[in-house]
Amino acid sequence: MGRDWYWGLDVQDAENSLSVRAEAPGFEPGDFDIQVRGDQLILRAAHKTEAGEQDQGHREWSQQEFFRSIALPAEIDADKVTAQYRNGVLPLSLPKAESSKAGRISVRG
Repeated sequence: MGRDWYWGLDVQDAENSLSVRAEAPGFEPGDFDIQVRGDQLILRAAHKTEAGEQDQGHREWSQQEFFRSIALPAEIDADKVTAQYRNGVLPLSLPKAESSKAGRISVRG
């Protein structure tokens, strides 16, 4: 995976919310750090594993750490964002703030 690995992302913009589906295999729910900062969605995942005791009493460690920032097309209500991780897939629901929701404009003739 290393530095060239990327999140397989699918972003859908609906009237009241954004849906993000990130493919991130090999992690646990506690490995994620997800934040909304201004107009950015920040996705981080870090996983540290210990390979066990090796020859001469040395231990081997392996760490995977990934980062992705996504520009959001609308203002998000960060307090209502939900995420669930299962089978290598991380779906997120990002409700739009009231000020970002589309409003109909009537046209008078």
